Amino acid sequence: MTENSPPPSALTPEEHAELVAYLDGELSEEAARAIELRISQEPRWSAEAESLQKAWDLLDFLPQTPEPTPHFTQITLSRLRSRQEPTSVGAKLGWLLLGSGAWGVTLLFAGLCAYNTYRWTYPPEPGEKELLRDLRLIENKRYYDRIDNFDFLEKLDDPDLFGDITSP
Repeated sequence: MTENSPPPSALTPEEHAELVAYLDGELSEEAARAIELRISQEPRWSAEAESLQKAWDLLDFLPQTPEPTPHFTQITLSRLRSRQEPTSVGAKLGWLLLGSGAWGVTLLFAGLCAYNTYRWTYPPEPGEKELLRDLRLIENKRYYDRIDNFDFLEKLDDPDLFGDITSP
């Protein structure tokens, strides 16, 4: 038997709900007679019914709450209104600062988005390092302008294009 399983003599949750409904008088006559029969025949049902009845009887010994006065609702609502009406200057200032801070963060985010969009749309001109790295390409640009596509350059790289030139 596991820790969470009820003892074998205990009622299942469904049976317990039926017994509570019987004790509350919520069942039809036919269902009530069936529960009474089970209580009289099964000891676990009678033990559970007896313990529940004792618990109900103990409720009578609890102190009774007085009936609320007819003006209870009006008094309660007026007290709530009086607590809500006076708002301090500090609270108003706090909300003002919070709103201003939120607007500031929103504007900062919008500015960063605009800056990044501009940088992506209009990339910066190449610097000195990039130009020096591509210096040979830039110096020979006039030769490359005459080439229509890269296939021509790849064919020039083929060693069989001009035949094997052997050195003496």
